[in-house]
Amino acid sequence: ARTKVDLIEIVNQGEEKLYKIDKNLKVAIMGCPVNGPGEAREADIGIACGHGEGLIFRKGEIIKKVPEDKLLTELLSEIEKIG
Repeated sequence: ARTKVDLIEIVNQGEEKLYKIDKNLKVAIMGCPVNGPGEAREADIGIACGHGEGLIFRKGEIIKKVPEDKLLTELLSEIEKIG
């Protein structure tokens, strides 16, 4: 109920973009900014979506908040930083 973004579209686009990345990472795309990072704490990196924006998190810790239209770009940017 807290998700106010097109989560299905973000997941579909995310899968398409992540498929091309050759890294052994667990990525989570969650629908709730409140519970998302905690529920996906085992993920290496991910997105927790909210109302027109989302949180980028790493290992369950929030690292930044970004607008919805920048979520995947920022996620991919953070993934590039991971060795």
